[in-house]
Amino acid sequence: MNDPRDLLRSWFRQRRELGDEELILEALSPDQLRELLSPVIPQRMGMEAARAAMQPGRSASERPGTRAEPMAERPRPASPARSAASPTSTVSTGSTDTPVIDRNAPPVPGVVETHRREGAPVPGSTPHPPAPRAPARYASAEEIRALPVLSEVRDLALGCPRCELAKTRKHVVFGEGREDADVLVVGEAPGQEEDRTGRPFVGKAGQLLDLLLLSSGFSREQVYICNVLKCRPPANRNPKPEEVDACSPYLLRQVELVQPRVILAFGNFAAQTLLGIDTPMGRMRGGAHQYRGIPLVPTYHPAACLRSPAWVRAVWEDLQRARALLDAA
Repeated sequence: MNDPRDLLRSWFRQRRELGDEELILEALSPDQLRELLSPVIPQRMGMEAARAAMQPGRSASERPGTRAEPMAERPRPASPARSAASPTSTVSTGSTDTPVIDRNAPPVPGVVETHRREGAPVPGSTPHPPAPRAPARYASAEEIRALPVLSEVRDLALGCPRCELAKTRKHVVFGEGREDADVLVVGEAPGQEEDRTGRPFVGKAGQLLDLLLLSSGFSREQVYICNVLKCRPPANRNPKPEEVDACSPYLLRQVELVQPRVILAFGNFAAQTLLGIDTPMGRMRGGAHQYRGIPLVPTYHPAACLRSPAWVRAVWEDLQRARALLDAA
């Protein structure tokens, strides 16, 4: 049996490369951390593959248990909308969030508290220049769906007044990643950190998402990440139906322009919005779903996994299903 410290060293190395200066374990021993992370790594991969999966510097071809050809190298047919799109569609107006973080509450078992030096990039991501605030302008769903490139959709979203969340947000969290990605990651809504930084899936939930993606042969740089809602609901409450209706034209246009081969829907609202159903996640998981001919894999949100670590294994299994669908496409 390998020393649990080996896994910790791999995790610390990844966090240091991403700009973390200090990592403090609160109410957690190395064995407990290993127990939390071990479901993410299949036994058949072995310890060497596990370490490789948690080393972002290694390419997919160097990681055991993944296909030799990286997703990014797959030839794709030319698309006028895609060729005209900007290299990244990033909204970095200044905010990001973890769903439900109470700084005064006791630490959640299995969570690594991160302390970053000032100016360091957000863990699990690469730095992006901040996007300027756009003037508020109402646009109809038809106008949004007619925009030819993601950069224009983003620019319109930055000043969106389509629902009441425009009055309480700090920043619009539009999305980021490869605009020709094979995998589209869709979450529910920005949290406090996302609202603060303007980037999706950062903080503790984002760190767990990055690790889950890496363990399944994906990387954050290879996928496109967005949420159903582009603005944070106050106090991280559930999205209201009228908010989902107001924001969904942006999401649907993102799907149309990215043209992914597989969609990963994290959380009930993401899966239900795209599938047009109200089935709970426990019944959606494992089924064969499609959004307009694109395979869609629903799974639990990383924030829910932080509250219920037993779900990490279920998410990993769902990501393996997505991996198989992608490799078979």
